[in-house]
Amino acid sequence: MSAPIVAICIPSGDMVHADFAANLAALCLDPGAHTGIINCKGSIVAVVRNQCVAAAQLIKATHVLFLDSDMTFPLDVLKRLLRHDKDIVGAVYSRRAAPFSPTGMPLEGAAVENGLRRMKILPTGCMLIKMRVFDKLPKPWFSDRVEGEKILGEDFHFCERAAAAGFEIWEDVALSKEVGHIGQKIYQLE
Repeated sequence: MSAPIVAICIPSGDMVHADFAANLAALCLDPGAHTGIINCKGSIVAVVRNQCVAAAQLIKATHVLFLDSDMTFPLDVLKRLLRHDKDIVGAVYSRRAAPFSPTGMPLEGAAVENGLRRMKILPTGCMLIKMRVFDKLPKPWFSDRVEGEKILGEDFHFCERAAAAGFEIWEDVALSKEVGHIGQKIYQLE
């Protein structure tokens, strides 16, 4: 079996966080697969994710690893996610604003087995996806969905569509404890 070809896809604005850049550099020292870095820039995340996947198709990638530019992660993140050999697998992480609840939603009644938990919704900030998922889903692969006055993000909508197409979505529970979501805080004297 040949080594996977992983497109490390980074949707971003004009700049990335220094902590993210340091983690990405460490990952690239020993990624555990053939990799290519794809950075698509823009202000509409769904559009940028679609551009990343299209670019991954051009390099004949077997997988897409989405790493958002406001994330921190361990240097072996790719090796760990590849080891699971799942169609969709990634990490859950904290929101960047109060109440700092976890992103994502486990499948009802899902238990942790072999370090993985089945998910209904998994955020795409640290997610590995086999390219066959994109082959089966219609374009656009990522889009926001509006429900009344509420907007469901492109990651939630992607997970719903992938599950409806028969794909299982998994959380690496240990990895979730090591992934960080970079936010901003204003410090003031008391």
